[in-house]
Amino acid sequence: MTPSASSQSNTHRLRTPESHLLDLLRDGESYTLEAVLEEAPEFSWAELFLAMDSLSRSGMIELRREGFTYRLRKTAPWSTLNGSRPPR
Repeated sequence: MTPSASSQSNTHRLRTPESHLLDLLRDGESYTLEAVLEEAPEFSWAELFLAMDSLSRSGMIELRREGFTYRLRKTAPWSTLNGSRPPR
C-alpha cells in the first residue's frame, strides 16, 4: 500500500458517522435512508442509524417518514442555537 493510500484510508476511519452525514447533507439536498447507506459503505447500518437518531434528536437534521423509507435533510443552522424550531 502506498503512503498516500494508507493516509487516505486512515482519514476515512477517523471520520464519524455524524460528520459523514452532516457533510453529505451540507448542500441542502435531502436523501433517502437507502441513498445514505449507499453513500457510506465504510459504516454499518447500525452506526448510521444511531448517528441519524442522535442528530435528529439534537435538531441538526430532520428525519421524516416517507412511505416505507425515511428522508433526511439538514435543518436551518439557526434553529439549533437555542433549541427552538423554525416557525411553520
